[in-house]
Amino acid sequence: MNLFNRSILPFFVIASFFGVFFAGCLDAPSDPQATEPVESISVLVKQKDNDYTTILKVNPSDSATITAKVTPKKFQDEIAFEWIHSTDTKDSLLERGQSHSFYPKRSSSAMPNKLIATDKEGNKQTYDFAIVINTPPVLSDSTIPVNGDTLYGSPESAFLFEWYSMDMDINNGDSLFHILEIDGKPYDVGTLQQVKQSGFKAGEHKFRIIVNDLYGDSDTLAYKKFFVVDTLEAK
Repeated sequence: MNLFNRSILPFFVIASFFGVFFAGCLDAPSDPQATEPVESISVLVKQKDNDYTTILKVNPSDSATITAKVTPKKFQDEIAFEWIHSTDTKDSLLERGQSHSFYPKRSSSAMPNKLIATDKEGNKQTYDFAIVINTPPVLSDSTIPVNGDTLYGSPESAFLFEWYSMDMDINNGDSLFHILEIDGKPYDVGTLQQVKQSGFKAGEHKFRIIVNDLYGDSDTLAYKKFFVVDTLEAK
């Protein structure tokens, strides 16, 4: 079966920030006896008990498995795969087979960034991709105000909201972006970790913090309550 001959299957590559998907198709040939082409080959990754995903992002604290998926599925066993770690000077074969398991934190040279697919006639296609290693951000439970705080002022008083977020990837170019949600209304405050907010009526209020990094990982604090006493009204 000549799956990769140019008369049967021209491939094109679609690359995104988080993942890679490879696909190709050709109009049905006029010869009814012609071989049905492979529609696509996709690269997927998983960690722990999660499902496979085309978002090629892994946490360095867990082992990961990368796999190749052929569509239609009936061609899966007719194509051989080689997982390669490629540099500017050398290609190193990591494993042959549909899947390859690796530990992101051990060595970048153990992570594949190239897949070579070969059909039974020896025709080959090569796909380049990149795996992102990312540690999710973490929010400290320490905030201002603390849960149950009582704040004294008026609707014109600007109360301080402060929180602390951390990410092990900051030194590698990652950035953190925050959302301050007060009484169900979100405020996008960007990279800030403290703001002042006014306009609070007397009574009970609640807030929480959500942090996201550049790669879509996030952390969210549970809601915290605070109480406002209107000192002007009290007079």
